[in-house]
Amino acid sequence: MAARNLLGLTQDELATAASVDRTTVLRFETGQIEPQRASLKKIQDELERRGVEFTNGTGIGVRINFEKAAEYARSTASTRKETDQ
Repeated sequence: MAARNLLGLTQDELATAASVDRTTVLRFETGQIEPQRASLKKIQDELERRGVEFTNGTGIGVRINFEKAAEYARSTASTRKETDQ
């Protein structure tokens, strides 16, 4: 949830972007399930693509790489411009 919140994504938005069911995201975030490895990989890949970095220093955490997040934003903005034309 922290990683998703850093990006300002809803559960629906993350589920759609990662091509997983919304209930998978919901149940994972509430600790009800451990998603299948493939689903977890899709979620992690999508978050990382948008600039999230998972850390394992003295504790488990997440942070945002602003450069990578800006690069993602630029790439999606240019894609939207091309689609609108």
